[in-house]
Amino acid sequence: MKLAFLGHGFIGKMHERAALSCGAEVGPICHRDDDWRAAIRQPDVDAVVIGTPNSLHHPQAMAAIEAGKHVLLDKPMAVTVAEAEEIAAASVVAGVTLLVGHMWRYRTEVVEARGRIASGSIGTPVRTRGYGIHAGWGPSGWFTDPTLAGGGALIDMGVHAIDTVRFLLGDPQPVRVAASIGTAFGHYGVDDDGVVLVEWSNGVRSVIECGWWQPRLDGVEADTEVYGTTGYERIWPQYTPTTPAPADYEHCSLPMYAAQMADFLHCCRTGETPVASAEVGLTALRIVELAYADAGLR
Repeated sequence: MKLAFLGHGFIGKMHERAALSCGAEVGPICHRDDDWRAAIRQPDVDAVVIGTPNSLHHPQAMAAIEAGKHVLLDKPMAVTVAEAEEIAAASVVAGVTLLVGHMWRYRTEVVEARGRIASGSIGTPVRTRGYGIHAGWGPSGWFTDPTLAGGGALIDMGVHAIDTVRFLLGDPQPVRVAASIGTAFGHYGVDDDGVVLVEWSNGVRSVIECGWWQPRLDGVEADTEVYGTTGYERIWPQYTPTTPAPADYEHCSLPMYAAQMADFLHCCRTGETPVASAEVGLTALRIVELAYADAGLR
């Protein structure tokens, strides 16, 4: 399969490396000032990988779907749930594969933790605590522009923690979302600190902490703790503030992006539903939107 890449920052380059590792052909790569519409229209392009600022996800995904291309759309699926629903519906009508880039579903440690929880190793899950935090740094540029990003640390980092815990719990539905979200560490028009509470359809309660420029982490980014009736589970129990990850530890590693890309290419060929499906992206974004609304920011 031949892939076009819209956006070639960190995430775009990672998707390109993943595609090459899976034997896919790299087609046009569109940087900021390139004509992405022309790239999408190329007849020999089979699929489009979108890793651009969040506000471009909707128009670019819709254009790709309308051109009959499969789409790997990085998270968040769009800036609003309404836009995401339109993308999902269009992909069904067009009969193309749509994968939303919630790549932690493909990380070996996360998959293994999900399996242990499902096997009953901690009894019945009761409560979770997850992290979507940058300690000692935060992004700049379009990430801090509310028009381009649609939000701050919650839609950037918290959405990962939200989807990771949902995956660990077997993909329940949210029944209530509450949040306290604010800006404490920088001078920009988006959030950089927040706590989100989600009550799930299986009765589990989840606390998700998100932020940029935090003074410390209780574990590596995207780590999640799960408390059960008979035990406790954590994705990376070996990495804590007192026992941090080693200097050569690679958190956003190629293997999980390659596994995500392999799933995408397989589903493009077979018509099967990806692990990180449109429903996955929609649910994560719906929780983000409900959290912003509860905090009075939408």
